[in-house]
Parts: sequence; structure tokens; C-alpha cells
Amino acid sequence: MDFEQFVVSAWPRLRRAAYLLCFDAHEADDLVQTALASTYARWRSVRQAEAYSYVRRAVINAYLDSLRRRRPVPVEHDPDRPVLADHSVEERSELTELLAPLSPRERTIIVWRYYFDAPEAEVAERLGISTGTVKSTASRALARARSAATVQTTATEGESR
Repeated sequence: MDFEQFVVSAWPRLRRAAYLLCFDAHEADDLVQTALASTYARWRSVRQAEAYSYVRRAVINAYLDSLRRRRPVPVEHDPDRPVLADHSVEERSELTELLAPLSPRERTIIVWRYYFDAPEAEVAERLGISTGTVKSTASRALARARSAATVQTTATEGESR
């Protein structure tokens, strides 16, 4: 597979993941483009069977680098923001709202672990933390997301009565 074919097939999922990390459509595009640019320079040495995994790590690393360069600013959901083409507004909005209260580190672990379906050991290695820290952080983050979802569901049910 040549690089152009790879980009066309991998772009949508990489962009969704980047958006889930940063909640900003423009920054998500930048993260994916940065990852793909660095991958293009090494494309001949990247094993084709592991290309997606390689770029996925590059997206996460680009996000982590962006956090190191600046202090993260919480982004509230903007209803005027463009929608992602392959998810309904309801699905994207719900997922964004569930991830919004999480810290950047928690979001990174949740997206990498569950959206990319990466093993805990890989997440730990890439973030330079222990596997136990990945497990405990993911557990706390999921509990916070569940709690927020319960509060949101209760509030919605109260409004409809």
C-alpha cells in the first residue's frame, strides 16, 4: 500500500481520535497532519502491517507534545462547530460530553486504551508510566464519566417531566 492510499483509509478514524483528545476540530486536523508528516518522512521503514499502529502512536505523541508546549484550556462544546462526517451529532455530542470533565491525561488514557483498543502495557510504555497507573487512572476516569452520564441522564429526565 502506498502512503496516499494509507492516508485516505486511515484519516477518518485518526481524526475522530484526535478530536476526542482535544475537542477542537482544527487542532485535531493539525495533530493528524503532524503525525502523517512525520510518518511520511519514515514511510519506507514503516512496516505496512504496523502502519496504522505507528501513526496512531504519532497522533498521541503529537497531542502530548502540544500539552507540554502550552497549558491546556478546557473547551466547552460549541453547537456551531462542524460535525464529523461519519458520526451523528447525537453520538459525537454524547461522547464529547462524557470525556469533557476528564483531565487531558485521563482523556489520553481512555482514548488510547478503549478507542484505539491498545493494551495497558502499550499505553503505559508510551506515556512513561506504570501499568498500574494506567489501570487506576482509567478506572477513575471511567467512574467520573459514568457519574457525569448519570447526572446528565437524571437532569434530562427531570426536564422532560
